[in-house]
Amino acid sequence: MGTPESKLRRLALSRQIVFLLVAAAVIVPFLLRFPMPVKPSHLAKAVYDKIESLPPGSPILLAFDYDPTAMAELYPMSLALLRHCFRRDLHPVVMTHWANGVGLCKELIERTAAESAKVSGRDYLFLGYKPGFNNLILNMGESLTGAFSKDYYGKPTEGMPVLRGVRSLKDIPLVIDIAAGGTVEAWIAYGRDRFGFDLAAGCTAVIAPDLYPFVDSGQLIGLLGGLRGAADYEAMIDKAGAGMAGMQAQSVTHVLIILLIAVANVLYAIERRKAKRRT
Repeated sequence: MGTPESKLRRLALSRQIVFLLVAAAVIVPFLLRFPMPVKPSHLAKAVYDKIESLPPGSPILLAFDYDPTAMAELYPMSLALLRHCFRRDLHPVVMTHWANGVGLCKELIERTAAESAKVSGRDYLFLGYKPGFNNLILNMGESLTGAFSKDYYGKPTEGMPVLRGVRSLKDIPLVIDIAAGGTVEAWIAYGRDRFGFDLAAGCTAVIAPDLYPFVDSGQLIGLLGGLRGAADYEAMIDKAGAGMAGMQAQSVTHVLIILLIAVANVLYAIERRKAKRRT
């Protein structure tokens, strides 16, 4: 029978081993990529199918309502959505309700536009940030160029080729809000329910359960939740990225934790049996 000090030392050593195993489970999948089958959920497929159904040249509004703190989960799905839009020759109109998310939005749209040789004002429109939130959505429902007289780069939006045939949100067939907060509900109440466009959403994994009722009610046509949603979309556009890599690391870590719990329970049962024999 060991002393209390020796038991504490063994416990500390066991914890160090667990920490090292978890660190390896997170890091190794990023270094050694391996195939992992991804079966997209019906909620993610609904978003994909809606974009596929739009004819080339259709406008689609993408609101990236998050900042760098939620980048790990929401950036991959934002990137995949923009790539899909440009692949379909759609005209994304990009904006954000988060002032500290402007730089992230700018990097996203300029990166994907450069990949597809798209031109600002002709193939896409970056509106940037404007305060107002609920009132801004209402104004966009009345006049898009009235709400945003200039784009992020200071060019007048009136007469831009990318907005040909678009006067307000009523002329946009699909709006997708990628959110780290409560903006999806605002888009439903002040946008979708008033102006009749289809609305989809992407969000962090912790927010997703709160949005399922809006899918059931038909107010959201589809939903991308966390890294799983990003991985689903990357699989559908056949362009693996950070979403699938993150899901690989997450899946390996989950399997490791399950194995560690099983091993711990077996060791506990053995120790209890030994203790009973000693008594």
